[in-house]
Amino acid sequence: MALSELYTKYNRVWIPDAEHVWKSAEILRDFKPGDEALELQLDDGTEMVYPLDKSSPQLPHLRNPDILVGENDLTALSYLHEPAVLHNLKVRFVESNIIYSYCGIILVAVNPYKQLHIYGDAVLQAYSGQNMGAMDPHIFAVAEEAYKQMARNNKNQSVIVSGESGAGKTVSARYVMRYFAMVSKSSSKTHVEDKVLASNPITEAIGNAKTTRNDNSSRFGKYTEISFDRRYQIIGANMRTYLMEKSRVVSQSENERNYHIFYQMCACAEQSEFKSLRLLSADEFRYTCMGGETGIEGVDDRKDMEETRRTFSLLGLTEDFQSDVFKVLAGILHLGNVEIRNVGSDRSSVSSSDQHLAAFCDLLGVSPDGVTRWLCHRRIAMVAETVVKAVPSERAVNSRDALAKQIYAHLFDCVIQKINAALQVPGKQHSFIGVLDIYGFETFEINSFEQFCINYANEKLQQQFNLHVFKLEQDEYMKEDIPWTLIDFYDNQPVIDLIEAKMGILDLLDEECLFPQGTDQNWLQKLYNYLVDNPLFEKPRMSNKAFIIQHFADKVEYQCRGFLEKNRDTLYEELVDTMRTSKFPLLANFFLEVEPDGLGTKGIKVRPARPRVKPANKNTGPLWERRYDSKRVVQQLRACGVLETIHISAQSYPSRWTYIEFYSRYSVLMSQEELGLNHKKLACKTVLQRLIQDSDQNKFGRTKIFFRAGQVAYLEKLRLDRLRKACLTIQKHVRGWSHRRKFLRMREAAIVLQQYVRGQRQICKTVTAAVLKQGWASVVIQRYWRSYLTRQIYRMVHSSSIIIQAFTRGWIARKRYKKMVEVQKALILQKYARAWLARRRFQSLRRLVHNVQLSYRCQKLGKKLEDQAKENRGLLERLTGLAGAHAQGLDKLRCLEAQLGKSATEKASLEEREKKSKEDAMKTIAQLQEEKDKLIVERQNLEKKCADSTTEMKDRFDQIKTTLKEDLEREERLRKIAENNLDLQKEDHKKEVEVLRKENRRLKEEIVGLQRQTEEEAQVNTDLQDQVIQLTRHVKVIPELRKDLHNLQTQRDDLGRKMKNQSEQARAKMSVITRQLLCGMVEEEVISRLTSDSPDQIYEVGNLSTAFDGLQKACRVLERHQQEQKEGYESQMEALTFKVEHLQNQNNQLQKLFREKRLSTTATVKRWPGSTLKTWSYLMTYIKVNAYIFSMFVIPEEVKREKEEVKREKVEMEREKVEMEEVLRKQKNTENEAKARFSQEASRLTAENMDFEEQLDMKDRLIRKLRNQIKSLQTSEEANQTPAPTITNEYLGMLEYKREDEAKLIQYVILDLKPRGVNMIPNMAAQLLFMCVRHADYLNDGAKLKSLMNAIICGVKKVITDHREDFELLSFWLSNTYHILSCLKQYSGEEEFMKQNSPRQKKNCLQNFDLSEHRQIFSDLAIRIYHQFISVMEKTLIPMIVPCMLEHESLQDVSSMKPTGFRKRSSSIYEDQEVCTIYSLIQQLSLYHSTMSQHGMEEGLVRQAVKQTFFLVGADTLNNILLRKDMCSCRKGMQIRCNISHLEAWLKEKDLVQGTMATLKPLCQAAWLLQVNKTTDDDIKDITEQCSELSPVQIVKILNSYTPNDDFEKRVAPSFVRKIQGLLQDREGGSSQLMLDTQYRFQVTFPFTPSSQALELLEIPSSLRLGFLTRI
Repeated sequence: MALSELYTKYNRVWIPDAEHVWKSAEILRDFKPGDEALELQLDDGTEMVYPLDKSSPQLPHLRNPDILVGENDLTALSYLHEPAVLHNLKVRFVESNIIYSYCGIILVAVNPYKQLHIYGDAVLQAYSGQNMGAMDPHIFAVAEEAYKQMARNNKNQSVIVSGESGAGKTVSARYVMRYFAMVSKSSSKTHVEDKVLASNPITEAIGNAKTTRNDNSSRFGKYTEISFDRRYQIIGANMRTYLMEKSRVVSQSENERNYHIFYQMCACAEQSEFKSLRLLSADEFRYTCMGGETGIEGVDDRKDMEETRRTFSLLGLTEDFQSDVFKVLAGILHLGNVEIRNVGSDRSSVSSSDQHLAAFCDLLGVSPDGVTRWLCHRRIAMVAETVVKAVPSERAVNSRDALAKQIYAHLFDCVIQKINAALQVPGKQHSFIGVLDIYGFETFEINSFEQFCINYANEKLQQQFNLHVFKLEQDEYMKEDIPWTLIDFYDNQPVIDLIEAKMGILDLLDEECLFPQGTDQNWLQKLYNYLVDNPLFEKPRMSNKAFIIQHFADKVEYQCRGFLEKNRDTLYEELVDTMRTSKFPLLANFFLEVEPDGLGTKGIKVRPARPRVKPANKNTGPLWERRYDSKRVVQQLRACGVLETIHISAQSYPSRWTYIEFYSRYSVLMSQEELGLNHKKLACKTVLQRLIQDSDQNKFGRTKIFFRAGQVAYLEKLRLDRLRKACLTIQKHVRGWSHRRKFLRMREAAIVLQQYVRGQRQICKTVTAAVLKQGWASVVIQRYWRSYLTRQIYRMVHSSSIIIQAFTRGWIARKRYKKMVEVQKALILQKYARAWLARRRFQSLRRLVHNVQLSYRCQKLGKKLEDQAKENRGLLERLTGLAGAHAQGLDKLRCLEAQLGKSATEKASLEEREKKSKEDAMKTIAQLQEEKDKLIVERQNLEKKCADSTTEMKDRFDQIKTTLKEDLEREERLRKIAENNLDLQKEDHKKEVEVLRKENRRLKEEIVGLQRQTEEEAQVNTDLQDQVIQLTRHVKVIPELRKDLHNLQTQRDDLGRKMKNQSEQARAKMSVITRQLLCGMVEEEVISRLTSDSPDQIYEVGNLSTAFDGLQKACRVLERHQQEQKEGYESQMEALTFKVEHLQNQNNQLQKLFREKRLSTTATVKRWPGSTLKTWSYLMTYIKVNAYIFSMFVIPEEVKREKEEVKREKVEMEREKVEMEEVLRKQKNTENEAKARFSQEASRLTAENMDFEEQLDMKDRLIRKLRNQIKSLQTSEEANQTPAPTITNEYLGMLEYKREDEAKLIQYVILDLKPRGVNMIPNMAAQLLFMCVRHADYLNDGAKLKSLMNAIICGVKKVITDHREDFELLSFWLSNTYHILSCLKQYSGEEEFMKQNSPRQKKNCLQNFDLSEHRQIFSDLAIRIYHQFISVMEKTLIPMIVPCMLEHESLQDVSSMKPTGFRKRSSSIYEDQEVCTIYSLIQQLSLYHSTMSQHGMEEGLVRQAVKQTFFLVGADTLNNILLRKDMCSCRKGMQIRCNISHLEAWLKEKDLVQGTMATLKPLCQAAWLLQVNKTTDDDIKDITEQCSELSPVQIVKILNSYTPNDDFEKRVAPSFVRKIQGLLQDREGGSSQLMLDTQYRFQVTFPFTPSSQALELLEIPSSLRLGFLTRI
């Protein structure tokens, strides 16, 4: 399609304007070839005629559609020309307040001259890792692209920052270096990143100055090469400088300043560190007051000096070096104030008393005479002699200034070298990124040598830039397989040749400087002579002191004055020699390398700098950034090469669309056949071939479609026409439907009116007097008939209402009466129930007191056991002492045996005499005597065997010794459990050691008393015989007890039978009375109901009122009978109670006897071999068997029968009560009295039932108490015979392990445990570990407990450290660590954590140690795991958030695609990336939630994790909305809100809505803000009220970034934004931050949730390999 065909009506064009450069106008009439003019209408409404040349009409530039205006990339515009670029930048900066825009690979920036909220750490993190073009243009995006290209392609990069003075180059370069320092943080302690950033204040102090356009203008070019290692972390930096403006040291223009460092020093002149420098105020130094004002508004030079000195120290520059630098700078200031006077016409002099000269010489250590002489004289070497010649004051001043400039230049280079040395750290450079901060193209009213050098450098940069852009375009075409054609673009090589070629400007300048009498005019004349034929060089018409060069940006006129002097920079050799002989080492080193020749090119060294610039950029991938001032927009666009980039892009195919984007946008232009094609790529090709006939206007690549300039605008025009046509069609049909509907309503109304009019006429014709009378009569008849019918209906309704009310009121009264009866019954039941509960509480309290008493007595027994153990240890030592005298003991034992034999014969003779006199009465005694004889015989045999078993005694002695040692260890463990204080244990040990020592000393004394002990042993033997006789008597008592128990059982059986018979008799009597009272009624049904076994059927009897009259007498009989029963029950219960108490007393006596015998037997059992032991064992076996039989058979049967009897009694009572209720309803006259009696009888029976139950409970408790006493007797006997276990046989929820198995426990339970490897209940690992902790606490072993706790903590830390990225393992150990913390609280014994514990859990609490400190450690560990757990989730979710929440369009019919013509600038973008949808995000969240649930994580902790995750989703999505202009549209707001609804549905499904949806409020409000209307004042009010969670900065940013998707939408007016901004300024508590902090963490809390898991029921899976653990 020809371009001229687009000049149709309604299209807009750009026309030149002297004031605004370009103006917009709308075409009023279609253009046709041959027209002489265009009819246009300006924006202000004025019409004009734009003339055209007939021969070759130059049509004005077409304006882009509004939908394409405001694009991020200028090259994405359909029409690429100067007015389009200028308008796009204006819309972005003025209307949207956006300062950055792309132009291909260039980042164009507008200096807003104010602080913006787009450089915070949150913004920096948002751009980190993003592809260039994925977000809004930003300096951070350029830096990220350079870093990514370097890291991915291993190719060095360069970022070139260029622009005029005041454009913000220094700030931009600072942000670039800050970005590199933040994203490549190294782990070393050198802090290289901080040093790189710290170098900026120093270089700005010594290299920046105030100009007319900028208060902090860089007056030198700086190239910073940042070095990276193989991990792409900063390891150092190197700085190179270019184009240092030395002339500023000695001269400044009006309203300009010298370098900042001079003013900073003068501001600190009164400080002690600077007093020796003899500084004055800046107004008093010539070099600092030339520009007039010495201060800058808003700048504190004193504070800046502090910052400069701080950064000096940070870089490691010593105080001595700083002092030397300040001395040199002060010397320069004093040198400028040295006054040179004229002495005649060709001589000059300096006063020797000049204070500034003296200060200069003292500070720099030079000779005052030498300086004075060689400032005003010059040595001229001739052939035969050397002549010293005076110079005029003008030359002397130039020489002084040249010296000052040379010293400052050397000082500047020296500081840069020191900075480079500080920035170098050990390590090999793998790659680097260079940041070049250099002047842009400059043109002023008066341009001199400095502007010439700057523009020459920019010519070199522009040449390389054009080649780079050309190469990128070529690579893009080759990548898409599009034929490449040569593009004609501007080449500035002729300008460079004009400047640097042989016989060029610089060559002629150097040649003229060689002549002593050379002048600027002579050099200019040579330029006119040699370069007059060059088309790029011109001579001004009105001046002979200037020349003009046609640069790539513009024509620049240079004044030739000062070119030679600035290029010479004349410094005489004599002054150099004087400086070289300085006693100040720093100054002397400055001039060591200076050539002796004082002439030559010593100005700004342009040519030496060029080879240094080119290698730095030749092998790197540059990323360009250009800045401009709004007043010089067009000039800067031309000067900075932006328009040249536009030109190169416009020559080829500037608009590039992917097939998906094209299909989504222009599917409205496709026919049904094209839409039906299977492949979208084929459909795009087909429609384009149909719409654009010229195949050269577009090309089809592999992934994109390339368009010539203007083709996208043409497609937009076609799309707009299609939509406009569709709108007209819709309007046509809607309006037709509306009018047709209106017509039909009018037609119907007309028909109705016609019907009424025609009917009235017909009535008038037919009405007569007879008809009227008949009509009136019919009306009267109707009235009376209707009144009659109405009256009949009313009467019927009235009577029905009365009947209904009567029945209703009766029903309500009956219901109220029934309720009162139930309430009365409930009160009675409550009274007795509360009394029973009070008795139960008293009894439980009494049992508690008994338990406390029992525990106290147990403690006393424990102490007695300890005393007995001490005695045993003493006996052991005595036995060891007796081992030596064993032989003597044997002889004495033989003597004792003989005596025992004599006594035995004497007793036998006595027994024979008594037997003869009492034969009939003492048969039993004779049997006992025979048993005694047998025992004596056995003992004699054993004593005879003693002599032969000496060796056996020794073995037994060894065995006894070992058993005693084991008993000693057992007793020590028991004592260790009983004592909590370690200090008391130590004291007890010490006392025992002292006692043992005393006993050892007394051994000899005890050996002497052995004979006396043998005599005592004989007496002991006699005592033992007496005890045997007593034991036999006690054995006889046990059968008597058994008989008593049997008698008690029989009595209870008899009582039960009596009660059963009485109940049967009462039932028979009641049935007889009932039959007599019913008087012929249906008896069997009532009787069956009364005798029903189910108590639930009592209240289902419906005819109780019919039997009331005949049961009044029966009630009295029943009362007497029940009174007799009650008295019988009471007498029986008293008898039973007396017997139980008797049995209890006998049991207590037996218990005391067994305890005494146990104590006496333990001391002598080891010395009592023989049949006595056997007799004792027989006795205990007999007792055990009887106790077992009693506990297993007698007591359970008795209890069971007693319970059944009580239950039957209760049932009978209830039956009797039902029968009474049935009879009571029959007697209506005595209803109240019968009710009272009935309620009294029921309450009495209920009380009796409760008393019976209470007595039954008392008996149960008594039986349990007897069982416990028998068990205690059994266990005490077993403890004497064998070493007793310390813990009962039932599981106590503890795990025992050995100290050497601790490492295995940690290895198997913590280190090797995998969540998926073992099937076990949740939190089992925590429970197993806590059970081990409980056992250590139970043993009162502090060292073991501390070692175990430390091992658990270290093991968990190691697991989470080794698996930092394993979400499942982190979830598992977060849940288990939390559970350990809860167990430590639940079983701590503190009341606040024990409220919900079961009785068994309360019993299992920790007893000996306070683990509150370990609770804090576990809490800190859980917090650490939680944050690591959240970080792993965030790391997975962050790449998914933007594609799922912003880019995914869940509303299929609402496309938010915008015609951006997006060009993927980043070569780091992957083509084949997995498509993420909102369902992918929900699936990932579900995976996280299911994992946490499987691991048994507490619900509150799950809520906190989900809340933190949703905050990240909302914050990251909102941040991307704020940083992506293409996401700020109405349709995108609808898509975001739909995606939020999916997340909300997921939260509702998981029951996590509460507290979590609040984190998405800012995002919801942002989506609402995108959708809401934004035009009226009411809209302003709604926005300020509804967007309460968004800060004013965020609201304004979204409104400024709002971009319509179609021409039918409107942009947000700037006035609307200003009104909202004004209202939001008064909002309190609003944050000034643009971005939400995605790194923010909500404070995690660990709510205490007690576990209901019973530790004693926990089973250990065999797969855990924990066989070394023992359940206690």
